Amino acid sequence: MNTTEAYRLDALLEIAAAYPEPLTAAEVARRRRIPAPFLGRLLAAIARTGILATTRGPRGGVRLARRPELVTLAEVAPLPPARRAGGAAVAWLDAALADARRAVLERTTLADLVAIERRRSTHEDWNI
Repeated sequence: MNTTEAYRLDALLEIAAAYPEPLTAAEVARRRRIPAPFLGRLLAAIARTGILATTRGPRGGVRLARRPELVTLAEVAPLPPARRAGGAAVAWLDAALADARRAVLERTTLADLVAIERRRSTHEDWNI
């Protein structure tokens, strides 16, 4: 996962955790430590896909257009393009890995990841 994909997912998780309340882009940027100008462009691109709804005004911001339980990671974390290098065995392995990743993305929702974050943040390991 590259930095842009990680920022996209982090922003969506923050927005999903607040659902149905909207968050401002500035609040998401501060909470997730994402550069604000970059996040603004990223959220605008996500909103164009229909995953986010935006509202202007004093109580405005961005929110998920659907409940987090209904948004799969396949919708928000696209698969990278298949590589065209290597022989038959490498091509087979590449296809198998892509199929496995697709299966995980299709069955995992934003709500699932929010729950994982909440569990892990409350059970942090402080052993040294």
